[in-house]
Amino acid sequence: MNGKRLPLAKPMGPSLRGREVSLIKGAGNRLLLKKLEKEVYKDMEQVTARLNQLSKRIRTRVTRMNKVPKALDAIETVIKEVVKILVAVGKW
Repeated sequence: MNGKRLPLAKPMGPSLRGREVSLIKGAGNRLLLKKLEKEVYKDMEQVTARLNQLSKRIRTRVTRMNKVPKALDAIETVIKEVVKILVAVGKW
């Protein structure tokens, strides 16, 4: 070399470093969002499964509860017919 020094590389300026930091933060945020998205999706699946179980239980109970009024309606119909017969026999 002819005695001249080569210029040293300039240190990274704050703008380039800022860009790198923002890129890293953005990538970190994306990873965090993906992780949170997966967790929320799993939670939603669990809640949906629980809701489905509860809705089945409710339907079963409602069906069971509806059987009593239907039976009472049938008994009422029979009693009305018996009363009609008794009234007809009483008139005869």
